[in-house]
Amino acid sequence: MLNLYQMKKAFTLVELLVVIAIMAILTTITVSQFQTAKRKANDVARKGDLNAVAKALQMYFADYGVMPDANSSGQIVVGGVIKDWGAEFNDASGYVYMKTLPKENKSGMPKYCYKTDASKKSYALFAMLENTTDSQCITGVTYDCGGSLNDYCFAYVSPNKSLDTNGDFQ
Repeated sequence: MLNLYQMKKAFTLVELLVVIAIMAILTTITVSQFQTAKRKANDVARKGDLNAVAKALQMYFADYGVMPDANSSGQIVVGGVIKDWGAEFNDASGYVYMKTLPKENKSGMPKYCYKTDASKKSYALFAMLENTTDSQCITGVTYDCGGSLNDYCFAYVSPNKSLDTNGDFQ
């Protein structure tokens, strides 16, 4: 007489469907967590980029006593020369403050933006974070950069100033 274990040689359709459903759920959770981690990593890079630019701006301020100009597109201007995001940040004599200014690499995100106050003693650097639930992402901050209102939720501001909800110096 045959034992029950000897008779059953394959999985039933129900067992296969249950296993496939469990695998689909686990895959969905894994992909979702990966995307979240990727957004957070991109935001850490953005914050680091702006921190590096802030240090370069502070070195420039230490040399000249004022911040470099800013154009209406949110770019740094030194001696009438626009320093594009992704280009070298140097002064008229060729002293390099930053070999390569960082730039926003993700399409659909607004470019980094730079501005100074009227006295050119303070600066603000703006970026939009992908993870809008980040504790440093202040929603509702806007700044006219390049003629169109862009929403920026993260700003790196010189230590002697703060910003209002429109991104203006206080």
